[in-house]
Amino acid sequence: MRFWGRHATCHGRCNNPSSNNGLYLADADVGKTYTMLGLEGGHFCREKIYSMGLNPGVKFEILQNSGHGPIEIQVRQTKLAIGRFMANRIKIRENGSLE
Repeated sequence: MRFWGRHATCHGRCNNPSSNNGLYLADADVGKTYTMLGLEGGHFCREKIYSMGLNPGVKFEILQNSGHGPIEIQVRQTKLAIGRFMANRIKIRENGSLE
């Protein structure tokens, strides 16, 4: 099934060649630490994520990611739940332990 020229399950990634090598928050593993690289989304999406303290360059830990439903993360001393729709737009990079 195609939806506005995209597959229903690709979340817009298949038409973006720069995202082929990228990792998204929705794909992150529990217990690992990541750094946010950027955000693919409109003004509302950016405003919402940035207002929660999840900005490019910030390190965070994945507390819960069951493969469905929200992803729970810890940014600094704050726990956040990010919906899967937005998590599929947040580009991340894996790194070592929090400093």
